[in-house]
Amino acid sequence: MFVWTSGYVLGALAVGVVPPYLLTAVRLTLGAVLMGAIALVTRARWPRGRLLLHVAVAGVLTQAVQFAGVYGGLQAGVPAAVTALVMALNPVLTAVLVTGLLGERVGRRQLVGLALGVLSVLAVLGERVVEVGLDAGSLLTLIGLFGFAAGGIYQQRFCVGVDVRAASTVQMAVSAPLVGVLALFEAGTVQDWTGAGLIALWLVLINALFGTAVYFEAVRRGGARRASSLFSVVPAMTAIAAWPVLGEVPSLGAAFGLVVGAAACVLGTADIRPVPRRDRVATVHPG
Repeated sequence: MFVWTSGYVLGALAVGVVPPYLLTAVRLTLGAVLMGAIALVTRARWPRGRLLLHVAVAGVLTQAVQFAGVYGGLQAGVPAAVTALVMALNPVLTAVLVTGLLGERVGRRQLVGLALGVLSVLAVLGERVVEVGLDAGSLLTLIGLFGFAAGGIYQQRFCVGVDVRAASTVQMAVSAPLVGVLALFEAGTVQDWTGAGLIALWLVLINALFGTAVYFEAVRRGGARRASSLFSVVPAMTAIAAWPVLGEVPSLGAAFGLVVGAAACVLGTADIRPVPRRDRVATVHPG
């Protein structure tokens, strides 16, 4: 929870001094280099053939689409706490998608959770839409949410037997040049090299490497829906941290959305059992 909360707060600080897609490209490039070195030293098993292609597709969704959308939305003015709340609705969107794609059934309490999740999004983004219209920031944030949810489901469905270290390296490596192309066409320059460098270092070491590994492990142990339920705590933590750090005082709509969103995540993941051992994504350990 601390890792993901820090990512939203520091991400909001970072896009104030460096263009968002440049930040994303640097984060993914450095992350791929460092994780690749770890994978080589620890003799990780690399995906091949069709599995390699599936790992790459999951990476484009969870890395390129998610973070390009999140950082782009932050740069466009979406508050960090609002971004965290939208992304925390990953279990809501995941539940909808896995029901249709993986055939998992949704109970009554989960259906109520889905409805509350939609209500919480309307509460936080609807207020923004009323004030400034359906702007690019809101759309980019929603695109980031879709990439995150779709990537987790794709990972669960097609990336069985993948090594976390090797898969993370591949996913960041294929995503970096895609975001890099976007960075070539965005406006703005780096305003504070020291601040941008320190934030980028944190985002790479803590968020990109440690955070990605933790999320992979959560998906491996409990599946995409169960893992995504952990993010229900992040919006409130982000709102608390963003108040003194960013000066973002939660609005009435955002506060209402935080409460409803938390209830949505609890109900939306009710009665979710861990994925049977035979269906889990296996991690190949050294040796």
